[in-house]
Amino acid sequence: MVEGGPPLSPKEENDFSDPEEQIEPISGKENFDSIDTELDRIRERRTNPESSFLVNTVVPRTVDDYTLVFGLITGLVFFGMISIASTGLVLGDSIVVDETLSGTILDPSECVDRRGEVWVETWVEDYDLLIRSNNVPSTASSAIIVYVWNETSLAYVEESETEPEIVLIVGGLGNLDSELRKEDLIDGFYSIRVVVFFSENSSDDWSNLPVAEISEKLNETLLRDSPPGVTIKDLEIDLHTTDSSFFGSGETHRKMEKFDDDPRTCFTLQKMGAWGWGLMAAEWVGGRETAMLTGGSAEVPPWYMAMVSLGMSIFFLCVQYPLMHRLYHRETDDLLSSEQMRRLIHRTIESASKSLQIRPDLESMKVQDRAISVDVYLPYRNTRRTIVSPIEVKGTLIKHILSEFRIFGEMRPLQIKTVRMDSSLESNLSSSDQSIFSEDWGEIELSEDYSEFFSRIGQFGKLEEAFHESMSRWFNKHQVLDYGSAIMADEDAVFVRVIYRPVTKFAYFLFKPTFQNLQGDLRNHLGSDLANLLEGRELVVSARNEKSTLADRAVAGRVEQGSQELSGEAMVAKRGGIPGALLQNPFMGDILSSVEYVAHKNRPRIDRYGFWGLIVFVWIPFMASGVLVGAMLGLVARMRFERVLAACFIGGTAASITWAYTARGIIEVMEKYHAEALIPFVILLAIIFTILKVRDNKRHRREELFRDSMAFFAGASE
Repeated sequence: MVEGGPPLSPKEENDFSDPEEQIEPISGKENFDSIDTELDRIRERRTNPESSFLVNTVVPRTVDDYTLVFGLITGLVFFGMISIASTGLVLGDSIVVDETLSGTILDPSECVDRRGEVWVETWVEDYDLLIRSNNVPSTASSAIIVYVWNETSLAYVEESETEPEIVLIVGGLGNLDSELRKEDLIDGFYSIRVVVFFSENSSDDWSNLPVAEISEKLNETLLRDSPPGVTIKDLEIDLHTTDSSFFGSGETHRKMEKFDDDPRTCFTLQKMGAWGWGLMAAEWVGGRETAMLTGGSAEVPPWYMAMVSLGMSIFFLCVQYPLMHRLYHRETDDLLSSEQMRRLIHRTIESASKSLQIRPDLESMKVQDRAISVDVYLPYRNTRRTIVSPIEVKGTLIKHILSEFRIFGEMRPLQIKTVRMDSSLESNLSSSDQSIFSEDWGEIELSEDYSEFFSRIGQFGKLEEAFHESMSRWFNKHQVLDYGSAIMADEDAVFVRVIYRPVTKFAYFLFKPTFQNLQGDLRNHLGSDLANLLEGRELVVSARNEKSTLADRAVAGRVEQGSQELSGEAMVAKRGGIPGALLQNPFMGDILSSVEYVAHKNRPRIDRYGFWGLIVFVWIPFMASGVLVGAMLGLVARMRFERVLAACFIGGTAASITWAYTARGIIEVMEKYHAEALIPFVILLAIIFTILKVRDNKRHRREELFRDSMAFFAGASE
């Protein structure tokens, strides 16, 4: 929220504000003793926990600890197996797994072992028939001959007695490719025969050999009994013209469909490994449905697709859910009521204001405690000792409140609007010709005796000179540039304010000291250099990185930015250790916020149907309802850890198996009705649907997060 920004218009206020959600101002006369006692008891319990796994000890103690260890081991084994298989270093050419399971209940379709034999691969690409020979010795002379018959003539004449309409001949060395283009044929049904042959006794390149000579070599080979080096494959194609325009433009397209009754080729371990990474990438981009349709169209065994999907689900569920549980879960006794939350914020601001030298108006402070965020409106006034800017006031208050949130396990985003009631006295700090102090020091009281006045001026001159000499050494020591430094003094205190900027290249990554570190160092540095000139006065120091942001000052774990229409900045308490590192980076934080939002929106269903409802939620496709969303939903609904884990595991397993075995059926139905061309469209549609669903969730959450806060702040400002 912009400091001191204008409130919403009356119309906007009527649209967005809800008087029932706004909490009454906190009364300074309220007796907080009992609430403080409760807060202190919770604080003591949470700041002195027993040994925590991966923080204080490496020995798992609880169910979620063992679940995390199991997930890490599962991930190591799963991803390790996929990696080893895809490299082909160990039994890369073996088909024992696919061959053993084909023809069983896990894979009803049979596969054929074509290792060590020459075989022909055919597929349709851009409605042209592509042909490729496999396993031909790389040094052997080889050729591909393609015969094409129109099936209309074959209905009356034996194939052996009918001359083919087209004969394509390609010669060369080793494996070869050939292509039958749709432009070479008229619409109709065609019978195709592909003959691949090679000479083990010849290493000549047949690419420049005349067609008649290649045909003669084939005839000589076929005359032998059981001719070696000859492979024949028969298939059919249907070529037709369709109107594919959805907008009535009248455009037509010619399409080719292939009909091949040969069983699929068994997958080697290396090919399975490569498809494992492909399926995981497809599931990550477009969801489980996209991965299954992609694998099904390539005849990947359904048991393998289910295994890959289930392996990913187990890994992410057993690793991320314990981390989320540790980050978000609180015992019932540790949950803060709205009254306790208001008191916690009240006393935190009261304490922080002393170091900031400001006077907060706690009686006018308002707090909005809602499921998605905590919003705070705070008016305040400066004092004669205030040397910090409004942005620093806001950042420091957020830092102190988030620090308390971290202790109390509160992970909701925090939004604060601070309003300086005497802002008319503030100087423009962005202008170089203005003082960097945010204080109007008032008029100097004149007196008939000017000696004391000029004496104070002389003393201040010495102090200012010593200050600039000391600051020059300090800037060089820390390799920072002076972007504004000033000193002021009165009878009680000496006020110093410094704005600096690192000179290090890529300072965002390489400049490690925080403004807190440098501020403390500067206080010690000046305290030593100016000790003789302070004369017992208090030294008040403020240092700020010119490139720092509000998030930097607040030391937030995760920050969410508003937009032009929905202004604001929501910050989440920073958590340390492995959970914080893994779940509070920008990438995972964005995912978690969307997951948390979907979980909150679907909580009524789980509250109503419980354990079985959570299973169905994870199982049903096209709902953005994976195991992570299900786990967060169970966490939000405060279900026991074990029940959430079991429900997500059962639902995820059912979803993986269901999609793995129905995807191929969907594709077969499409092929039966000559609609397999829709498969890429369905896959693309699934990806688009997933992306739009995620964007839609993010948009709705952003609107709910910032719009309601804007309405609250607008109402509080009146």
